[in-house]
Parts: sequence; C-alpha cells; structure tokens
Amino acid sequence: MSSRRFDVIVVGGGPAGVAAAKASAKTGAKTLLLERNPAIMAVKPCGQAVSAHTFETAGVKPTSSMILNRVSARVYAPNGRSVKIPETGYLINKTLLLQEIAAQAAEYGAEIHVNEPFISFARRGDILIVKTPKAEYECSALIGADGYNSRVARTLGVNERSEPIPTLQYLMAGSRLESIDEIRIYVGNEIAPRGYAWLFPFSDRIAEIGLGVRGAPLKPYMDRVLRMLKSELGSAQVIDNRGAPVPVGGVISKYIFDHVILIGDAAGMVIPMTGGGIHSSIAAGIAAGEVVGEASQEGEASEKRLRSFDEKYRPWLERIRRSLRVLRVIEGLSDEDLNELAEILDDEDIVDLANGLNVGRVARKLLSHPRLAVKLARQLLSI
Repeated sequence: MSSRRFDVIVVGGGPAGVAAAKASAKTGAKTLLLERNPAIMAVKPCGQAVSAHTFETAGVKPTSSMILNRVSARVYAPNGRSVKIPETGYLINKTLLLQEIAAQAAEYGAEIHVNEPFISFARRGDILIVKTPKAEYECSALIGADGYNSRVARTLGVNERSEPIPTLQYLMAGSRLESIDEIRIYVGNEIAPRGYAWLFPFSDRIAEIGLGVRGAPLKPYMDRVLRMLKSELGSAQVIDNRGAPVPVGGVISKYIFDHVILIGDAAGMVIPMTGGGIHSSIAAGIAAGEVVGEASQEGEASEKRLRSFDEKYRPWLERIRRSLRVLRVIEGLSDEDLNELAEILDDEDIVDLANGLNVGRVARKLLSHPRLAVKLARQLLSI
C-alpha cells in the first residue's frame, strides 16, 4: 500500500463532509475527502427542504437546476386546523448542492476520492494513519462526517449515538396535488406518534410523502397517511422507497478528541424538533474545517485546541439544545393539546419552537391559557 501525507482527512461526502473539506482546504491545509460511495451525491433519505439561509451559509449561489420548487409551509393539527408559514423555502436537488460545494473544495485544493471507504485509523505519536482498501494515508487531524453509523466514531470507541427517529419516505409519480406551492406537515398521535408526517411537492406530478415515528411501526402509519391523501395522490406510484434513522436526541456528550472531531449526523448535529440536518451540518462542516485546517498547520491538533470548534458552532449548539428540550415537552402532548395549540400559535411561534429560537417568548404567550400554562408554558420557560 502507498502512504501519502495530508494535513486533514475528512471522512464522508455529505453536507458536513463536503463543507469541512472546503473550509479546511480554504485555510491552506492539504486536505483529502474520502467518500465510500461511487459519487458525491445524496444517498441518505432526505426531504431536501432548506431555507435561503442554507445557501448563504454554504457560500453557494442557488441555480435553477438546484431549485426544484419554491414553497411556503403549512402545519396541520390533528383536527385539520392549519397554520400557514409564509416564509419562502426551497425544495432542492441535494446532489447538485453537494457537488457544488465539493467543486469549491476542489478549487481550493482539496483532493477528493470517491469509491474509497474508510476502514480505520491508528495513532503514531501526533500522526494518524488512515486505512482504506486502496491505500494508507498520514494526517495530522481527522474529521468524521460519515453519518449516523459512523465508522470513525466506532474506531474511536465512541458507543454513544444520538437518539434516532426511524423515517420512511416515498417518492410518488403521477400525483395530482391541489397545490404545489406549499409543503405540508401533519402532527398528531393518530398520524405520526412522537413524530410527524410530511408532503413535499417537487412538481405538479411528483411529490414526496414521508413520516417519522417513534415507539411504533412505520408502515401502518405510512399506509394511513396515504389513505388520507388518496384523493390527491390518485393512482400515483412509488418510484423511490427509502428509510433511515435520523438523530433527534441532540449532540452526543463527547465528539472532540486529540486530532479527531465528529460532526453532522455522527455527532447528532440535527435540529431535534424538525429532524432537519442539511443547514446545521453544513455549518458544522465549515466550523470544523476552519478549526482543524488551522490547527493541523500549527502542529497543534490536541483536543484542547480543537475545542475552539465549540465557540464557532455555539449558536447551533444552543439551537439544538433548546429544540431538544422543546421536543421533550411537545412529544408528551395529546391530540387535544395539539389542537388547542393550533388555535393559539401563529407562524412565528411555530418557527421559533421548532428551531429552538425565541422559546421564552412563546412560553409567555401560552401562560394566559390555564391548561397549557401547566402542561407546556412553565416547562418551556425553563429552557
């Protein structure tokens, strides 16, 4: 086997990995990105819904080929009452976004190897020896962005993983939706216990139906959602059927080590209430790439030095923490409670709760409603 030396090696070519490779290379660090699949592409099941801010964070100008649809959102309570969230978001071609960030990484000098899975690494003093089926590489620091079942984490001996929610999604061809300018979110214990169901309209003929459920089998609830939407789906057929665990239990307790950092799904860097991880993972990749790239060139990639990642990523760590605490409160509500919330909350309230933003403001609003004050508001005020 050949041995080649890099400053930084990034494992995984998802949102966190490509962003980390770009940010690391941008510091001047000699960077290698390893992707086990034969292409940089969206392999993990994902709703592919993002905000305009996601592109800003990624440093990518959205193109017409990346944007499948421009949409607002509507959240449905169990009784059918809905709240419209008018802010425009995007349903995207995630593969093209990943490939654009990878192209930027390459322009900054990163080397990208596809079809080359990470096997393990060993320490030799301050050098890491990274093994793949094709070669051995030396590096000063390693970034594990290789997903929920991270092999880098296992090599480190990290057994902790963020609590998952199992998800299932169907891409349906031949639908006839009443509206294609809104994504729909459905909550309720009869629809998706301790989770939610969604409908994302990619075009007038193609829609994604998905759901995440905890503590119950997925398929019966997916069948129920399909029956609920039968009038719009008609004879639409499933052309893509995928499932995967999404880490919604917050960031794991230890993700930074001497010369190694875990990011993205490998570290639970996903917004718990929504299960959204594209934006938070890109932000994590940029922060990790900058820190690790600079540290590797300084010759000091100790855990203490890499801890500066926490400062760069602090706003996201706080959002994830608050969103998780909101999730723990909301997941215990009955359908009656959720229906009452739909009568009280407006679009700004829902966005803030889901994203762990101005939670205290929403809690104070709920204090004037006696039943929810006891069940919800007082707990939210402590967040």
